[in-house]
Amino acid sequence: MSEAVWDIVCVGSGIAALTYAAALTAQRPGLRVLLLEQHTVAGGYSSEFVRPKQGARFDCSLHKLSGMGEQGNLRQVFRALGLEGQIRLHFSPVLFQAAGPLWLEVSESPEQALAGLLQAFPGQREGLLRFFDDIAVHGKNGYLQFEMLQGRYEPDFAAMRYARKHLKNITVRDALRRMFDDPQLRELLALPSIYVGSFPEQCSYLYFLHVVYANLYMRSAYMDGGSQRLSNLLVEQIRARGGEVVLNVNVERILVDKSSMRATGVATDRGEFLAREVLVNASPVYALEQLFEPMPELEASRQLVSRIRPANATSTLYLVLDEDPARLGLPHAETMLLADDPDAAWSARERSRADPVNETLAEEAYWQRSSLEITNYHALDASGGRVVIVNALDDPRHWPRRKTPEYRAKKKRGQQALLERVGRHFPDLSDHIVYAELSSPHTYQRYTNNTAGSGYGALVAPDAAPALINHRFPVAGVSFLSAWVAGSGYEAAMGYSMFKASTAAPAAASV
Repeated sequence: MSEAVWDIVCVGSGIAALTYAAALTAQRPGLRVLLLEQHTVAGGYSSEFVRPKQGARFDCSLHKLSGMGEQGNLRQVFRALGLEGQIRLHFSPVLFQAAGPLWLEVSESPEQALAGLLQAFPGQREGLLRFFDDIAVHGKNGYLQFEMLQGRYEPDFAAMRYARKHLKNITVRDALRRMFDDPQLRELLALPSIYVGSFPEQCSYLYFLHVVYANLYMRSAYMDGGSQRLSNLLVEQIRARGGEVVLNVNVERILVDKSSMRATGVATDRGEFLAREVLVNASPVYALEQLFEPMPELEASRQLVSRIRPANATSTLYLVLDEDPARLGLPHAETMLLADDPDAAWSARERSRADPVNETLAEEAYWQRSSLEITNYHALDASGGRVVIVNALDDPRHWPRRKTPEYRAKKKRGQQALLERVGRHFPDLSDHIVYAELSSPHTYQRYTNNTAGSGYGALVAPDAAPALINHRFPVAGVSFLSAWVAGSGYEAAMGYSMFKASTAAPAAASV
């Protein structure tokens, strides 16, 4: 048992917790902050794993940081944390390359992106102008919400009222079908919904617009060393200011004084750590199911989180090549492999959702029909090896239990299906693969305790209830901070964490 009483103990060391702890210890010297991490490295999804024999480094999540332009929200977070001078950023002139039934480079510049789309789809001019206007107006209002809350940005309130009435409650799919009659153009424009773990028929159009604005107007970049370097830099800051990050420790329970209904610390496999506040950097569903003893006072909160729908998980194929991917048809950092038939892909997903444990339906929907995201990490940071990663949004419910013959067989099927799919469009790639490894939704759930293996957090659907788990939570001294609260992606997680740190009530400083 730890004799010291910490000011704050964080359950988990994901990027949101690391950002919050780094910001808070900078603002309040002497604050004692402890982060407890179950794995061998800090960062949660913001981490990497290596395969030394292949000379490869695989980033678990990061392929681009949105909002990294000079005025971008995340660039400002990096400045505030003192990270800007410690990192090297890579900007690409291409947001992504579309491949498959349609081959097109989408520029990172909004003006050039629009011009390229108008040239490729001259009959869709009216819809394209309207779509880009939606991004510039409604996407901007959503993107600058924290600036607005802090009085630094005055939005177009008439536009906000219009958006809440007409755009918030429709999906990306429905919005694009109203504007365009070309199914491939609709699929192309909807691709950024992948960044938040959604398919077009799931994601709120209004939320989607701010995601596109963040990438297109505020630029996206990759940093040398990837997500693990970012996490390590934040760990260094926390430790330099008297905080601590302890690895290989499993938090088993949050300690609660039931007489006062106040958290007093956490119990772990290494003993108890006492604290004045407990920050839960994990899925609220997992926390309420696993980290609290049964208490009637928590029933309302359990009912609340039961209504949270997880975003999609992913099945991820990690590849190592013996040739530069740029010479094999992947010249850019990101390639989106479009669905051959977007309407058939949507129908397949609908059938799978109606029977989510049916393996045949799910494998057709997610592996064979839907659009895929391909990242050429060698173009971003060659020091990590000739690495290419293929991401397919997926659903864990059709996957067998881990460590069973059925699970191992399914992993082989998934790997083969994705290899065949990519190989049809990039035939030169197949002859240069020297290593392949598939991670399933169960892999992600195992390493992060995220409900349904969703590193994206909650699904941002038109009818989604806000995850107000922090509002009137019955156990005093407990708060939640993760993608499930902040939103998906580095910009949302780090931006919200900075905002939370700047507005946090002063914790009792150690004496």
